[in-house]
Amino acid sequence: MSAQHQEVMSLDLPDKAKKFLTEVWGIKRLYPPQSEAMPAVLSGSNTLLAIPTASGKSLIAYIGILRKLLVDDIGSKAVYIVPLKALASEKYDDLKELGDHLGLKVGLGIGDSVREAANIDTCDILVCTSEKLDSIIRSNSDIAANVSIVIADEFHLMNDSSRGPTLEINLTRLRYLRPKSQLIALSATVGNCEELALWLDATLVRSEWRPVALEYSTFHDLHVEPRMVQSSQIGEEITILNPPRDIEGPKSHPAGAIVIDSLAQDGQLLVFVGTRRSAQSEARSLAKRVKKVLAKQDPERLSKLQQLVTKLSRNTQSSMGESLCEAISGGVAFHHAGLTHAQRKEIESAFKQGLLVALTATPTLAAGVNLPARRVLVRDIKRWDDGMSRPLPVMEIRQMLGRAGRPKYDDFGEAWILCKGTDGWEIADEVSDKYFFGPIEDITSKLASEPAMRMHLLSMITSGGMQHRSSIIGFFKATFLGHCMSSEVLEERLDTMLHWLIEERFIRRVGIDEHFSLSHDLKQQSAEIPVSETHMPVWAKIADSTGGVEWNFESESDYEKPFTQRSSAHSKVSLGFSNASTLRNVGGWKDEVKSDDLAMKYEATTMGERITQFYLDPLSASILRHGMRRAIRRLVRGNAPVTDFGIIHLATATPDFSSLWAKTKDMAQGSPLWVKTNSVEDELLHDSAYEERLLGYVKSAWMLEMWMDENTLREIETTLDVSPGDVNYRVDTISWLMSGAQAILMADDAFSEEHMEQISILSSQIDVLKQRVRHGCKKDLLQLVNIRSIGRRRARELASMGYRTIKSLAAMSNTEKKTLSSKRGWGPKIVDNLLVEVEKIIRPKEYDKEALRLIKTGQSIDDEKLREDDIPLDDENYAVD
Repeated sequence: MSAQHQEVMSLDLPDKAKKFLTEVWGIKRLYPPQSEAMPAVLSGSNTLLAIPTASGKSLIAYIGILRKLLVDDIGSKAVYIVPLKALASEKYDDLKELGDHLGLKVGLGIGDSVREAANIDTCDILVCTSEKLDSIIRSNSDIAANVSIVIADEFHLMNDSSRGPTLEINLTRLRYLRPKSQLIALSATVGNCEELALWLDATLVRSEWRPVALEYSTFHDLHVEPRMVQSSQIGEEITILNPPRDIEGPKSHPAGAIVIDSLAQDGQLLVFVGTRRSAQSEARSLAKRVKKVLAKQDPERLSKLQQLVTKLSRNTQSSMGESLCEAISGGVAFHHAGLTHAQRKEIESAFKQGLLVALTATPTLAAGVNLPARRVLVRDIKRWDDGMSRPLPVMEIRQMLGRAGRPKYDDFGEAWILCKGTDGWEIADEVSDKYFFGPIEDITSKLASEPAMRMHLLSMITSGGMQHRSSIIGFFKATFLGHCMSSEVLEERLDTMLHWLIEERFIRRVGIDEHFSLSHDLKQQSAEIPVSETHMPVWAKIADSTGGVEWNFESESDYEKPFTQRSSAHSKVSLGFSNASTLRNVGGWKDEVKSDDLAMKYEATTMGERITQFYLDPLSASILRHGMRRAIRRLVRGNAPVTDFGIIHLATATPDFSSLWAKTKDMAQGSPLWVKTNSVEDELLHDSAYEERLLGYVKSAWMLEMWMDENTLREIETTLDVSPGDVNYRVDTISWLMSGAQAILMADDAFSEEHMEQISILSSQIDVLKQRVRHGCKKDLLQLVNIRSIGRRRARELASMGYRTIKSLAAMSNTEKKTLSSKRGWGPKIVDNLLVEVEKIIRPKEYDKEALRLIKTGQSIDDEKLREDDIPLDDENYAVD
């Protein structure tokens, strides 16, 4: 490792970039691991960084982006991949500030808004989640044509079963499309760094250096015993540990003793627990102790905490929100996925500002936003998994402990693990041996799982250009799965999944392509397209820089001719995979398989294309299609109901929906959930073999039904014990699944034309459901809730006053406007904005400043201008031109 902190001004970057880093961000010198990475990063080499949390991995990525976009490949695009939306927003803010100063446009890809889509196409730097990038490339692979550098943040999460396969596919696809682009992977320390670097064809930069020294300790029976120090010194390790010590407090509540000790040292505490319920109960217990101390020592801090409570309580709609406010009033908060987005942002901000003394959280926080603290306590080192309590992986524990020590604020960090049991000394030694000194687990590919393989295999056939068995096998051999798995086993799994996709009619086997060759494929794509510099198509631009692709012509004049005018006997053009051994720039390739059916050709059906377009798991599509067919048969025969609840229940039964769990009390005969399940049995379109799973699906559908029936979040929480954050997440998911179900229904060719009436009825029913679940309202409010800034609560108030249509709102008199303005939660400004939006809907073309002036001055708009056929239907959506 370099013994020097390299000066930022010595970097081979444009002066304006170095000036920004030093003057705006105040970074004068690089950390040793950053300095060590610079030769590889600045030379454009692939780089795998395996260094601790808070050691400056992000800055290395930013420098690599600046080098590519401002020096090596001016006009190209950078892609920054992150695992979570919260982390994407954090990186976007950093890069937006950087881009604004250096003339680079930054786009964010985490949702589906029109504005976001426009920015994705035109930005220089795209920050996005793996899932969003996968979706983008599926619909428009041209987005990769100009990519010169790819950043994979939190690369070690490729080990995660839910996020890992998509990241692995994205990296393989980008390296296939743009093998000359640079890849920088930012990872925590993992067991098989060398193997991952080999797969990525990357320079490995590995270090245990931290900017803030981190002391690892075990804690039991109020006894703190330091075990190891991770050094902040260059070239040597600190081996001197602080002496063991005992802290004061109750043995029955060790976390309580620790938080008071942290407060006495003017530090903050981050406590990791196993479950949401534990996070909430621990936060409340800690808050009681902290509040007593602050009342005596820092009443001003309590006053500021009360201001935060007041702010949060305005929008609190659940008992969990009230519990959060109660904890915050004592200087402690809890953080988990059950909170709303707004609540999480307020908590994170208060902790970063130092207002909160402690924060209890579930392990997911360790992989999310950057919230360091002086001291970290891992209270629970086990969690319930597959029906039993299992120890957490070393990698996950290290991620949590790595949050200790705030750069620029702390001289050192303290990482403690609570050791529970009757023999605390023995358990502490075991914990230390495993989590402090033991080996970290290897990253393994999760792409072999059925859900991941069937989804990405269909995608590659549908939109990835892989139609021949040879290409399919070749691509999957380039993945980390292919790097680690034998060719025979990989091919067997791919063939099994191909067979399933064919049986489901998502793809079809076209047959052996007797004329198949790489050059043949190219000629088919290239007919009548000249390959001059000014007319080269996107696929050819990609191919021109692709390893293993050759453009061989007999003469220079032949290069200038259209493909159709070239002599096949004297020109050779090949696009696709060469022998794997020749593809040096793409790691993980094996020798080409030899089989009689390598030329077998597959193509996606219309159904398969819709599945890929809507980013559905093919098994979800199969379940939805089966249920939709049952619904059509019921409508045709008229022998069973097709209800909203039945359709919603069908969607909750798909693997794409995170179903709620039925608790022990729910499974008791006579429980409300048991009664509900029996009452809707004849409405269900999906069969569940296991009672527990059936109850979970019904509970999920019941939650969504309550939401659409305008029950409050508090009522849902009281009835079903579901947190607001969980409701919001599942509402978003079910809206997407309803759109997918509608597309599947229309793509299904099982029914004859005489049943189009029933198909149309079902499609309309799904469309109304989609709107209802999005807005959380009954059908009679759909016109009102589609007005911008009018939610379901205000829409219900308007309906209770007799305003149920756009036309009735437009005809509102001045007296009625004043009456509405005087109501709680309204006001003149809100009413004026409401009427402005109404005018935009009624007359999107004719709407002008004069109408706005009339509304704001309280003058009536001529009602005679309103025509009945100008009033939009419920499902119409206009944007102002």
